[in-house]
Amino acid sequence: MIIRKLVSAVAACILVMFIFFLIEPSGFVIMIGMYLFPILLTYGLPSSILSDLLSKKLEGVVRGGVALATHLLLAIVFVQFFFVFSGEGWEPVNFFLFISLLSSFLFWSVDEFLKSNMVKQIRTKIDDLKIY
Repeated sequence: MIIRKLVSAVAACILVMFIFFLIEPSGFVIMIGMYLFPILLTYGLPSSILSDLLSKKLEGVVRGGVALATHLLLAIVFVQFFFVFSGEGWEPVNFFLFISLLSSFLFWSVDEFLKSNMVKQIRTKIDDLKIY
């Protein structure tokens, strides 16, 4: 499960960078990835594990919806936490909130895709990887 989450984090970071590269091809995209990837590893990975634990007993679309809601809610909490403690005013729509919601949605999407039966062979190869 941890390896699948790591693959999801890497894929989400690459997808966010690709989306921003399509909007504005510049070196700023590398800076986004440079700051986003450690955040996805330190906050996104545990958030995704918590999401799986909260939705473990549910099935189907309800489980996916609860998992998505958990991902997005924890992304909002993460961004709001920094704005509250930095003394800056909270604006509901800002760049950091957009990146946070986009990356958490992509993290959830890739993780759900890797859980699906369509990619069973890829999932078994990912699950066979070991962390020593």
